[in-house]
Amino acid sequence: MKQLYTVGHSIYKMDDFISLLKNNSINTIVDVRSTPYSKFASQYNREALKNHLKENKICYIYMGDSLGARYEDKNLLFDDGKVDFKKVQEIKSFQDGIVRLEKGIIKGYNISLMCSEKEAFDCHRFGLISEFLTKNSIDVKHIYPDKILPQTMLEKQLLKKYDKKLPKADLFNPNVTEALQLQLAYELRNRDIAYNSITKEGDY
Repeated sequence: MKQLYTVGHSIYKMDDFISLLKNNSINTIVDVRSTPYSKFASQYNREALKNHLKENKICYIYMGDSLGARYEDKNLLFDDGKVDFKKVQEIKSFQDGIVRLEKGIIKGYNISLMCSEKEAFDCHRFGLISEFLTKNSIDVKHIYPDKILPQTMLEKQLLKKYDKKLPKADLFNPNVTEALQLQLAYELRNRDIAYNSITKEGDY
């Protein structure tokens, strides 16, 4: 099965971040930040990061222009101005980005997507990109300093978080499946974390 990782750079010291990658045999970082710069950890600004990775024989590829989460196009937004992940997944640039990732996996690169959020659950790399990859038969795992969490584990967390808001199968609703609950839970997470084009806040 095809496999891919994700990681958040958070405010890790660069040496610790490099060790995290090496410990998981990552040789390619795909930066999915719409804006590849950090206010709180300048070592992760695009140029500096690229140089640090190169010194450690890790390839850096910027793909925030196709796999980022910040959009202003009204056709890709909910009514409240937040980015609608499902609509983003349908556009050509996003799908081209996914194809590029798949080609890299097939060529043998051990890839990790990278964004800024430490917690994948709070980031579009989980709710937008990994959700799409998983549906397309790519096994996604999320890297933390002390553990590796598969996408399926975060999906269980997702269902638990939104349990009270999800429909349940009963006598009157026999067609409510876990797949439907998961789909609705992803949308609820989308609305909670997405970038808002009006307020300019949220995931990027």
